[in-house]
Amino acid sequence: MFSFFIPSSKVQKDRRIMHETDARMAKYSRRGLVFNFIAYLICLMGGQFYAENRELTIVLTAGLAFITLLRGILLFRFYQIYPRAPQRWRNSYFVATLLGAMWWGFILVSITMRLDMSHEAPLLWLYTVVFFSTTAHAFAPYQRFLAYYQFFGLVPAAVAALVVGGVTATLYGVLMIMFYVILIHQCRLMSENYWERLEASYALARKTQSIEEEKRDTRASAALYREFLGCLRSDLQTIVGETQLALNSAGESSAEQSAQALQWQRDFFRVFNNVNDFYSVLNKELQLESKIFNIRHELQNIVAEYLDSAELDGVAIETSLSPTLPMRLKGDASRLAQVIKTLLSHCIANMDRGVVLFEVEFLREYESAGELYINISSFSNQQQKRRFFGEDAGSLPQANLSFTVARGIAELMSGSIEINEIPSEGVTYRLDAKFDVADQAGQLDFHANSFQNHTIMLVHRSIRIQDIKRRELNALGFTVVSEPNYKKAQSQLAASYKEGKPIEAVLYFVEEGDDEAREFNNALAEHPELRYTHQLIAASPRQQRNLMSEGFVQTEFVHMVSKPVGLFELENAFNTVYDVKDDDHQVIPGVEVEEAAQSKTTELAILVLSEREKLIARIDTALSDGMVVHRCANSEKLATQIKKLKLDVVLIDCDGETQLVHAVDTIRAEEAANEEESLLPILGVSDASVEHPSGVYELGIDDYIILNCDDRKLKRTVEHWAHLKQFLE
Repeated sequence: MFSFFIPSSKVQKDRRIMHETDARMAKYSRRGLVFNFIAYLICLMGGQFYAENRELTIVLTAGLAFITLLRGILLFRFYQIYPRAPQRWRNSYFVATLLGAMWWGFILVSITMRLDMSHEAPLLWLYTVVFFSTTAHAFAPYQRFLAYYQFFGLVPAAVAALVVGGVTATLYGVLMIMFYVILIHQCRLMSENYWERLEASYALARKTQSIEEEKRDTRASAALYREFLGCLRSDLQTIVGETQLALNSAGESSAEQSAQALQWQRDFFRVFNNVNDFYSVLNKELQLESKIFNIRHELQNIVAEYLDSAELDGVAIETSLSPTLPMRLKGDASRLAQVIKTLLSHCIANMDRGVVLFEVEFLREYESAGELYINISSFSNQQQKRRFFGEDAGSLPQANLSFTVARGIAELMSGSIEINEIPSEGVTYRLDAKFDVADQAGQLDFHANSFQNHTIMLVHRSIRIQDIKRRELNALGFTVVSEPNYKKAQSQLAASYKEGKPIEAVLYFVEEGDDEAREFNNALAEHPELRYTHQLIAASPRQQRNLMSEGFVQTEFVHMVSKPVGLFELENAFNTVYDVKDDDHQVIPGVEVEEAAQSKTTELAILVLSEREKLIARIDTALSDGMVVHRCANSEKLATQIKKLKLDVVLIDCDGETQLVHAVDTIRAEEAANEEESLLPILGVSDASVEHPSGVYELGIDDYIILNCDDRKLKRTVEHWAHLKQFLE
């Protein structure tokens, strides 16, 4: 799309100022939009032009009405469209307005050529001069666009008048050209004055802000040091206590002593790292990296690390990632993970039993930047383990040093951490931070209608969680039937068979010691008709290992969905369900199953970066059908391979971290040099048995595959990312 305004100064790159400037333009444009159309009708109403050229009048009026409607959509939905893509809205409105100017010029030319300068033609010319004089004020900040706008609206009419000839028409044409030249000069002065005034105000505001920040930092230093010393004292007391305990238990076994020594060592290094980070934050010496990372998988991976330990304490964790959250962001993923882990740890530690809801939103301020909002809320009917804030309103949070460091890192990310305690429920942590969007197509909903015409039942006791998961299933295209009660859910499933419209699948969430879920599972598995209903059980890895011993029945129609459950996990689970149906397993009688639309996998180019022949052979076997697998022995040759081959996916051996980091940096550097709009998917593969390795997504990969899975799952994951890249292109 054409760019009619390129920011060149700090003021023009300031998001708040540009928002106010665009809002001002939109406000004045809304006022004149409808009036302009009405004035046009008044000028032609009952005139000679309409009487002699009815068909042409209808065409001109219809065109003007269409352009007015198009501009109206952009103007009256300004506050809905603008926050998602400011530059795109501005360019779209400029294009629509230029089309309007061209059409208005065509109207003036048509009337001038048909009526000469008689009847209503002079009236329309007079209105045109007045209208373009008033619009110059609204469009003044955008001098380049304004020059095109005035040219297309005024110059064609002047040329038409000169072509018509005669004293009157020639005089009108010459005056119009003179008016255009004067108006261009006037608008240039208005534009320069507008930006110079803002530059002066901006410089003064920045200077004032700098002085206030210096004063605030000076006043806050004493309080910050007191907080630091208090947290450091608390952590050191913990280490001293553990050391004293280890000394007092000298008679214990060597294994117990080794465990205590290891714990002491971990605590010592944790305090040391926190002190080091705190010093760097306080002196503004902490450098944040700027790397591309998959924000969705990074967040889900962080939550997955806490699932098992939290469930042992009676705390369930659920996630809700907004559809507006891009797929990839650019920033310091490891520091973001450090902050989130600190907040999650505090939230879980300060409650006895209940649910922690991890909600994520992303608000775009520009097409390539925005603000990430993360809410970590706990809600429970039981009394909290201990209050996060003291009994006195002015007391400091009872947090350790890691929380203080997390707050400092959030400020370095141009964000903050807020804490609110809700009586009888729990504590809500709110983190906001600014990030750049890595690829422009990152906010698109790639999952929409993947499973259209399929019906599913969702069972969850919490109405709040149920609403979140229903929205996610709707995004996948499902028709969702919700029910919080297991017995009523079973009755509805049975009723759907009697009505001849059986519900194909049911998704439910297992909680610790959930007897009703077990009875529901057994009842469906033993029912003569409902046993063909696919059961998708959402459970943590620890719960999945214990389900069979707790009495759950495992059949070919029972599928596990690993928590935390999000769009990606649900899509993978349902792809497995419908793959089972394609393999000629018995399906629900009387139900027509439509295959999910999938692109053909002809000649997808896959590059495997690894030195291990066994790993390459394993991948080559799994991807042999419809894919071309290229090999690269080391990351030094990777740049050459990327330039030579048109790749769809890169698979990197994750068991060598140094090579992984170098490979990811090499790929992203090549894409940046070539200004690629869609980024190459980078998948990590490993023989390790750890399903959610800590920190793997912080290195910049998009997905992580354990090679102990079957060939079909490996191939489906690679196809998903390959087709996603092709879709973006």
